[in-house]
Amino acid sequence: MALSLALLACPVAMTQAKEPALVTNDRGLTESVMTMQVRGDLTFGTDGVVKEHHIATKLDPKIAAYVDEVIGKWKFQPYRQDGVAVNARTYFLMTLAARAKGSENYELTLDSRHFADKRFMTREERQKEDEAKNSRKCVTECMVFEPRRPGYPVGLMMAGVGGGVIVHLYLNPDGSVADAVVGQSALYNIRGGDKVLDDARKLLEKSVLRYAKQIRFTPGTGSPLVGDNHLVGALPVEFLIEGMNLDNDGVWRLEQRGKANLASWLVNDPDRWVGVSDTSGGGFIAMADSPYKLASDSAKAP
Repeated sequence: MALSLALLACPVAMTQAKEPALVTNDRGLTESVMTMQVRGDLTFGTDGVVKEHHIATKLDPKIAAYVDEVIGKWKFQPYRQDGVAVNARTYFLMTLAARAKGSENYELTLDSRHFADKRFMTREERQKEDEAKNSRKCVTECMVFEPRRPGYPVGLMMAGVGGGVIVHLYLNPDGSVADAVVGQSALYNIRGGDKVLDDARKLLEKSVLRYAKQIRFTPGTGSPLVGDNHLVGALPVEFLIEGMNLDNDGVWRLEQRGKANLASWLVNDPDRWVGVSDTSGGGFIAMADSPYKLASDSAKAP
């Protein structure tokens, strides 16, 4: 599906596009990139070297070979129990990025990687879990007060344009929002001029940020920062028309996304940062600090 952003030139959309600029003005214009999520697990030894790994996501053999190469170069900081280094097993979620190089070639890179004790679930797995529990997602359960949900900009909805915004939250112990920053936003499976795309993303950002700043969470929601009495979390919000499925789990998704924006209160802990390409669906993310960390000499993607 590839829609033309010329469809946004209707009177309603053009009127909306003149609204105020980006939440932060230093992220630059839209980047066009293909992304894919890959999930699996790995085990590393007391020396931090990966002993074995398993890719759970079904991949093309060439992509799988690249993932194998990436993981093979990782070296972790020793995982310790009672001060003693031990073997450790962790689940991983990585996001691959493919950027056009010429008319037919793409450059493949590792966009981000996250490690966790519990398995990273797909959208379908989360839906099944929600149905089994017959409960609502934490994005609602964790709230004491939820304001009116973000409105889908009419021009984008009429044009069938899907997108996503992730907001990083700095929470007071009582659950109120001390600060909220748009971490990243994107439009999915669409092409167009930089200025028009950027204006379209601004509409989504403004709507989600207004919503996020008004939420009041249950006291204690989020994950603590070292040396700080605040908690952190992330709130991904998707804008999809009925029947639209834009998961990038094991498949390539075209994204027109803004650059990453790291909040000042996460500058010293960048591993907690979550980008719009790393999420599927909605739901509050606690941004917990992972005990599995790469050694400094292998933290950069090849």
